[in-house]
Amino acid sequence: MKITLFRAFPDQYRFSMAKYADEIHRRVGEYLQADESIELCEFPKPRMEGLGRYWDQYRRYGRYAAAHAGDVNHIVDHGFGHLTSQLPRGRTIVTFHDAVVAKVAGVRWTTKASLSHSLRAMRHAAAIVCVSEAARKDLLELAPLPEEKLHVIPNGIDESFRPASDRVALRRRLGFTGNIVLMVGHTQGYMNVERMLRAVATAIARHGVDATLVKIGLPFTPDQMRLVVDLELGDRIETVGRVPAAEVPLYYQAADVLLYAPLLAGFGLPPLESMACGTPVVASNRGSIPEVCGDAAVLVDAEDEGGLAEALADVLTNTTRRRRLMDAGFERASRFEWSVAARRFLDLYRLVGRA
Repeated sequence: MKITLFRAFPDQYRFSMAKYADEIHRRVGEYLQADESIELCEFPKPRMEGLGRYWDQYRRYGRYAAAHAGDVNHIVDHGFGHLTSQLPRGRTIVTFHDAVVAKVAGVRWTTKASLSHSLRAMRHAAAIVCVSEAARKDLLELAPLPEEKLHVIPNGIDESFRPASDRVALRRRLGFTGNIVLMVGHTQGYMNVERMLRAVATAIARHGVDATLVKIGLPFTPDQMRLVVDLELGDRIETVGRVPAAEVPLYYQAADVLLYAPLLAGFGLPPLESMACGTPVVASNRGSIPEVCGDAAVLVDAEDEGGLAEALADVLTNTTRRRRLMDAGFERASRFEWSVAARRFLDLYRLVGRA
C-alpha cells in the first residue's frame, strides 16, 4: 500500500500545514509494515498574479495530484479539498482544520467561495479527519457530510517541547530580563493581535506589571506597528521574526507566559507546546481551545481586553497560580502524543486501502 500525502506549497501562512504534513510523514513512517510506504508530494508554487493563480490551483494542481496518486491519498489541508474530485474516488482522505474562513469577519468573498468549492468536493472523500471535536462540529454546520466519514484525530506535540535544562542560562543567552510575555504565529486578522497588544499595555499601565512582549513568527503589520506606537509599547516589545523550527521551543522555555487569543482556532497547538515547556498560558475561550487546554490554562473571551490584561497580571504575579498552571499544563500536554495520532492515521489509511 502506497500512501501519498499532498503537502501545500511553501507559504508564510501555511507553515503550520507544512509542519502537520511533515509530522504525519515522519511519525506514520515509524509504524509501516514491509509492504507499506508513505510519500510526501508537494505542489509546485503557483503563479501569484492574475488568473494564473486560479488556473494553477484549480486545474494544474488537479492534474498534478492525479499523476502522483497513491493507493491511499491524504490531502492534509482542506483548502485543497477540491482536489478530491481529481483523485481516485473512495481512496482519498482530507484533513479539516478550522472554519476561520467561514466564521470570522473580514474574509474576502473569493476565499469563502474557494472554501465552499472544496467542501462540495469533499463529499467524495472516503474519510475526513478533523483535528478537534470543535472542528468536526463546525464542519457539519458548513456542509451536509455523512457523520460516519468524520474522524477526530488531534495533533501531537513534538518531543523537543520540554522544560529547559538550565532556564537561567537560556534566558541570559536570549537576552531576556524581567517578565516575558510570548506571542507566536502570524498576524492575520483572526489572530486578534490588536486586542492582545492592548491587553499587554493595560497589564503594564493599569496593573503595574513589569513585562516585555516577545513576538516570534511573522512581524507585525504596519497598522499593528502604529498601534504599538500609540500604546507606547515600543521599548516593551522585541520582535524576533521567524526562527528555525529547532529554536522555537527555546522561546517557550524562556518565557513567563504565553498569550494566545485568536478569535477562532480549529486546534490551537501553541498553548500545548507552551504547557509542555512548563510555561503558563493565557488564551481565548474560542473554538477548540477550551477542548484542548481544559483547566490547564487561563481562558478569557477573546474580545475582553481587560480580562486578558487581568489574567496576564495574575499569572505573572501569583506564584501559587503559576505553580498550579504549570503542573496542570504538564499533565494536559502529555495527553497529546504523535505516536497515538500516527497509529490512528495508519489504521485509517489501512481501512481506506482495504475498501
